[in-house]
Amino acid sequence: MQEQDTHTGKEERKYHTMEKISRSGFLKLAAAAAMSGVTAGALTACNNSASSSTAAASGAAVYTPGTYTAKATGMGEVTVSMTFTENAITDVTVDTANETIDLARNSAEDFQKALLDAQSAEIDGVSGATYTSTAVKEAAANCIQQAMGVAAEAPAEAPAAEVQSSFPACEENLGGAAAAGQGEVAFVADPIADSEITDTVNVDVLVCGQGPAGMAAALACAEQGLKTVAVEKGASPTWRSATMGAFHDRVHKKFGVEFDTKQWLDDAMVNCSYRGEQTIYQKWINTCDEAVDWFLDELEVPVENYFLTFNASDFPEFTAAYDELSLSRSWNTSMNIPLSTDEISAKLQEKITAAGAEVLFNTPVVQLITEGEKVVGAIVKGENGYVKYLTAKGVVLATGGYEFNPEKLAACCRPRDLALGHWMNGTKTNTGDGHEMAKAIGALEDEYPHPLMLDPEQLMPYLRVNKRGVRFTAEYEAYNHLANAIQAQPGAYDYYIVDANVMDILESIWTPSSSCYGPKEVWAGAATSDNALKADTLEELAEKMGVPADAFVETINHWNEMCDAGEDTDFHFPGKMMHKIDTAPFYATKEMASALCTAGGLQITDKSEVLNTEAQPIEGLYAIGNVSGSMFSGTYPHNENCLSHSRCVTFGYNVAKTLAAL
Repeated sequence: MQEQDTHTGKEERKYHTMEKISRSGFLKLAAAAAMSGVTAGALTACNNSASSSTAAASGAAVYTPGTYTAKATGMGEVTVSMTFTENAITDVTVDTANETIDLARNSAEDFQKALLDAQSAEIDGVSGATYTSTAVKEAAANCIQQAMGVAAEAPAEAPAAEVQSSFPACEENLGGAAAAGQGEVAFVADPIADSEITDTVNVDVLVCGQGPAGMAAALACAEQGLKTVAVEKGASPTWRSATMGAFHDRVHKKFGVEFDTKQWLDDAMVNCSYRGEQTIYQKWINTCDEAVDWFLDELEVPVENYFLTFNASDFPEFTAAYDELSLSRSWNTSMNIPLSTDEISAKLQEKITAAGAEVLFNTPVVQLITEGEKVVGAIVKGENGYVKYLTAKGVVLATGGYEFNPEKLAACCRPRDLALGHWMNGTKTNTGDGHEMAKAIGALEDEYPHPLMLDPEQLMPYLRVNKRGVRFTAEYEAYNHLANAIQAQPGAYDYYIVDANVMDILESIWTPSSSCYGPKEVWAGAATSDNALKADTLEELAEKMGVPADAFVETINHWNEMCDAGEDTDFHFPGKMMHKIDTAPFYATKEMASALCTAGGLQITDKSEVLNTEAQPIEGLYAIGNVSGSMFSGTYPHNENCLSHSRCVTFGYNVAKTLAAL
């Protein structure tokens, strides 16, 4: 069970390598999804690979002999070709030449051998090449499904009807990818009998999950002298971001950035429509600098090696508190950690064990233990059966979201929010186990519908039109706002438009908050890829888009007139960033919103205590990270940049101090 967020990393010095940019996980899936057309079905193709290898091992004829090829998106495009007999994979070719990281480009032979040896797509990834590893496995699973005659369909279309029965939508069928896939739910609803318990262990704290929040909590608890055991559903820890938000930490102090935290808090409360718990935001404001500085100490990287996300690329002198061009302030809170996500995980695991905590992988928590109204422990499923952990201080849930639980997504989220181009996470263990086991003992969950962490598929503020051929928003907005605007359109999609002068367009819209997501060439390539519609006239392009030609042409002509005047009188796009669309060929790319993770969870106090249905703390139970709620409503606020991972670390650090004081 692992915490999710995808605000990730950049190229060396300027970009600190593409794996270290803010939300490079999104960059790799969003930009390249436009180029390769990655679907939710492709992302979940691994679901069937293990069973196929088992069947093959039995000698059964499970494949149609032949060679099959599939592509997926890592930092570039990855191609896998696999040759099959009736019951075996006999040859594998992996092409990683388009990857931007040397390690990834040079790992093709390793992937080939691993796939051939495993006879499955379920292989270990290459350390330091996380995105490439995921792409290779996705493409390999697609090849296997082709050979098995299994269509790679979006996995959760069926639950969409259930969603609509609870949350009526404007359109009968919004389409899209309702879920990232189907994971295995670990939560056991029926009481587990003592006769099934193989062992009982007494500890101070049980931390459930080893994502960002769980790792921070396990380390901080152990350093507080608490007897700590951390259990993780998956086979390894996961750190999803090489960036982190904060205010007055040592990195921001290094660059002399000053913040008006009252103004930031006002923005945060507006983003959650004042439905978030303001005391929790205030607790983060008051403690994030201490927690983040503690975290930086643990990483043991000199402060000189850090950059702020907004000034680490083409704007090294940008040290303002926020990007003033954005209609809603895009805060300069994010810093780039000069380590890969794998390096961060490895460093933290080393620190956790050195501090005296025990970490158990492939060990999901399945059920909470109560005495009266108090949580006194939890039951986990180990390799030898169920083990009972009795906790003197408390159980800390850090089990992440529920992206891989289509049933819960259907029950908790709006159908329009699930009308997605794709999901951008890879932690299949996120099935909402912590949510459900806490609710089973009377915990209070955020009111439905839960928000998702949404982005548009294209991060650049290109001109956008809906299916009626007209603009609908100021394109230069915080990404959650733009994604919400896209989803509000008929069919929950739009088209973004460029012309032959796409590089000139990029120059005009290149700002601190847009430039930190990767080189211009990537974004130009996405907008003019084979996945884009191309035409020599606007009328022809409108026909290919299926939008009214007269409305579309009038929209572009009106836009060009406003560009000449230097003012967007319709939606107030920043005048100095406006760019004409007047040079053939013209390009249009269909776009939907994309989701990084779920952002609704168990309601908590500012001490991370889980609340019951009477809004009172449940003694002995705490929640941190994406399993916790009380902060977001309707949307995750991207203009409060990199809040998610900072929240994980800050509240993981804080909960340890709370438990130590008991």
